[in-house]
Amino acid sequence: MTIEELIKHLQQYDPTAVVAYSLWQVGDVISAGEDLSEAVTVTQEQAEEVIGRMDHYKDCSIGLNWDVLNYHLDEVLSESE
Repeated sequence: MTIEELIKHLQQYDPTAVVAYSLWQVGDVISAGEDLSEAVTVTQEQAEEVIGRMDHYKDCSIGLNWDVLNYHLDEVLSESE
């Protein structure tokens, strides 16, 4: 989802409503690759794929966190080999 798509989605809600929200960006994925024990250069395309998978497969009982990001990053990187 892009910021533009998110803004359109949010416009259907009362702007004064109280919410909790978590925002993950491509830069977070790229940083996670750099932080791996064997640092990996994550491409823009790979990072976008990770973010897309995080959004598509999100589970409200688990949430979106670093473990979820790293799981999808591992999957995307292994598919690139």
